[in-house]
Amino acid sequence: MDGPARRALKANARRNAAGGFGRLWRWRSTRAAAWALLDRHVPPGATVAVVGAGNGQDLPLRRLAHRAGRLDLIDLDEHALSRTRRRLRLSGVRANTFTQDVTHGAADAVLRQILSGRPRGATPSGGRVGQPPYDVVIADQFLSQLLYPALSDSDLPTRAVNAALRTYGQSLTNAVVADLAAAAPGGVLILVEDVLGWWDGHPQPFTLDEVLALTDPDEALALVARGRTARGADGRIALTAARAQVVDRAFWRWPFTSGTDYLVCATVARCAL
Repeated sequence: MDGPARRALKANARRNAAGGFGRLWRWRSTRAAAWALLDRHVPPGATVAVVGAGNGQDLPLRRLAHRAGRLDLIDLDEHALSRTRRRLRLSGVRANTFTQDVTHGAADAVLRQILSGRPRGATPSGGRVGQPPYDVVIADQFLSQLLYPALSDSDLPTRAVNAALRTYGQSLTNAVVADLAAAAPGGVLILVEDVLGWWDGHPQPFTLDEVLALTDPDEALALVARGRTARGADGRIALTAARAQVVDRAFWRWPFTSGTDYLVCATVARCAL
């Protein structure tokens, strides 16, 4: 594993390692909100993949495992997956784990070029995700993390990081979402995205409660577009590029830490055959 690959893994692993039982308790409302959506779209006995599973603390994995006929957990961080599988096993459920870079090396290539000062971009090639076909694929809040953690932990100035995300992020996001959709032909792809954050020094032009008060998803998305969203990581754009048909959408609060809250947007789409 070369420098950029190690840097990307280390950046994500460090964030995963910050998890613990405190988060499990703090995020119980997040898991409940997620299940309210998943309950509508995961049929009994379904073959389900959760990509970006990591610590698995923001999704109701135990409920998913009971509902699914097979549950595959996929992440770049092998140690986080092992911890999650062990925790699930102690609760009486089983899940398969796959350590995989779902960008198939494209993120590492982009990072290598940016950090070397010779950015050219990378053309991501399609690749298999997990062990398809799946009935349901869930992307668990990782699209904004494809490039950002490693770039943020680098010595690049903030302006250069933002420019790199704007230039290369969306094409990489589109490629990853296309591969996720291909893993569920005729099935369902659910993108769970942390679209906006609120913390000290990072204000938004509206409150999180104002978004959650809206009952029309389109109105909520229009309001979200006015905020300070993640650069180059729009899963909704990627779903359009993948020709997936949106059938449902939900929003909820993610109380990340004390003083830091995120708005989660979960989009359910039917994939092409």
